[in-house]
Amino acid sequence: MEGRAHARRWTNRQSGYSAVRDDTASVLIVAEALHAGDEADVRRLVDDLQMAIRAIWSVDPGTAMLERSAPRFDF
Repeated sequence: MEGRAHARRWTNRQSGYSAVRDDTASVLIVAEALHAGDEADVRRLVDDLQMAIRAIWSVDPGTAMLERSAPRFDF
């Protein structure tokens, strides 16, 4: 949906606007962490999600780790 932003957490209910369906063309998954070892954990999560998405939907998802020197992801 153009013009809509949705935050999803395991504690939030899923709305119809943020649900991923068969006709969904793109999604943006954001993960962040603020603990010791956070970068390694987020990298591992990104790798795991990338493998799962490839297996389920047969697509090659784009990924990025945003940093001060690379603060943007174009998709």
